[in-house]
Amino acid sequence: MSLQASVFYTALLVSLVYWRWRSYKRRRGLPLPPGPKGWPIIGNVYDIPHDHAWLTYAQWGKTFGDIIYMDVFGTETIVLNSLQAAIELLEKRSANYTDRPDMIMANDLMEWGWDFAHMRHSEWWRRHRKTFHQYFQPRAITSFQPVQEAATFTLLNQFLDSPSRFAAHVRQHSGSVVLKLVYGYDVKAEDDYYVALADEAIHGLGQAVHAGSFYVDFLPILRHVPAWVPGAGFQLQAKIWAKSSHALRDTPFNVVKKEISQGIAIPSFVTENLEKMDSSDNVQEGQEEIIKNCAGISYLAGSDTTVSVILTWILAMMHNPAIQAKAYAELESIVGNSRFPCFDDRSKLPYLEAVLSETLRWNPVTPLGSLNFYGVYIPFADQYRTALPHRAIAEDVYEGYYIPAGATVTPNTWAIFHDEALYPEPFKFKPERFLPEDSKHMPPDPAVSGAFGFGRRICPGRHLAVNSAWIAIASILSTFEIRKPVDATGKEVDIPIEYTDGLVSHPVPFHPRLLPRSQAAVNLIRAAKDDSFAA
Repeated sequence: MSLQASVFYTALLVSLVYWRWRSYKRRRGLPLPPGPKGWPIIGNVYDIPHDHAWLTYAQWGKTFGDIIYMDVFGTETIVLNSLQAAIELLEKRSANYTDRPDMIMANDLMEWGWDFAHMRHSEWWRRHRKTFHQYFQPRAITSFQPVQEAATFTLLNQFLDSPSRFAAHVRQHSGSVVLKLVYGYDVKAEDDYYVALADEAIHGLGQAVHAGSFYVDFLPILRHVPAWVPGAGFQLQAKIWAKSSHALRDTPFNVVKKEISQGIAIPSFVTENLEKMDSSDNVQEGQEEIIKNCAGISYLAGSDTTVSVILTWILAMMHNPAIQAKAYAELESIVGNSRFPCFDDRSKLPYLEAVLSETLRWNPVTPLGSLNFYGVYIPFADQYRTALPHRAIAEDVYEGYYIPAGATVTPNTWAIFHDEALYPEPFKFKPERFLPEDSKHMPPDPAVSGAFGFGRRICPGRHLAVNSAWIAIASILSTFEIRKPVDATGKEVDIPIEYTDGLVSHPVPFHPRLLPRSQAAVNLIRAAKDDSFAA
């Protein structure tokens, strides 16, 4: 071993011992939350689940309780398995849990630091959130409805023309809504460049934070390891993935700026905010960068989360024909069969609303909002996950347990939504739970109890996402019947309910039959397509 390598690994060992000593030193005599015992120095490296971590953490909750402690090389993580704990810490004490831990691989090496969902709590983060919220706030949502309806008409036509590609069509639908609202861009085809760009960026980020663990976030010193050192190939890979990050953020934004200069830009989030900035006499430094960053994360996040909701709903309807029939009967009684559902119908469709709530609960889009620690790949630490994490700014105490300053704190949304005390028979798809005869027994609404996060870090685009999912679900239900596939003999084939691991969890690819409900439904869909072309 060279002298340089010997010095480096000696410094690494000293750092590990110091961090371990520091973690024991600062407990103030109070116990840490219970959790797997772990090993000296390396902690819980061998205990971390390799996939679908939320299931393991929920199982651990039966042994250790609602709050679980783990650490790897002194990096401390606390998992909250109950709604009570999540609300107490992340909502009621949100001022202490608004921060994010450092994400060296993603933010620094892959250059995703522009994504304000990853940013540390700061004035810079607050300016991003304010800019985003002012455009996507609830009272502005109604102005987006024509875009969402037009995208849904395209989706229905694609279901008619190529139902076997339904998942790709759903992805295009979600991407087209966001691209239109954020950049004024009309998606032209299924293989649209911008939709593919978002997929590429999501893939790169997903590979970094989900496909394996990299230790640079445990041991920040590793960021300085040259790429030629054995095990440091992450440095080269990070540079490749960084290109997607920059392309996602910069390419559509620069196109809109050019269109503005030519006087041909379509109104959008970017144009509205750039024009507001240009007309202001008191523009803060960095405002254009904030607009570009907010547009980029809208484009990325909006291209994936709504997809999971719609696909989960299709999977649920395929497995629950009686629920599908009941929801359709309610829809038909209000809408009939001579027009499409519209947003004005929503308040008159309580059962369909309950179906949407149950979809959000049954298999949540972000079971942990999962991100894992990343850096140098170590096989035995594969898939070490926390949530899109909160960070304790100051030390705290909960239920007699000590929470160290700097600890990552993550809610296990999957465990919360499958808590039998809150949602009896949690593994059943049961919309009726959100329509109790006695309002006192109404379970927590998933949309405000974890589906989109907690506290000051709750997803600011949640209202847009829910509306996009609702109009798509209502329109598909009004025109198509969703059934299981059949084999060569015509017998229905049972499809397992399985979900992918990752930041956003999707149903494992499946193949439903999408059958038009009638010729009238087909004519309605085709007429909507012709009208959109005429417009």
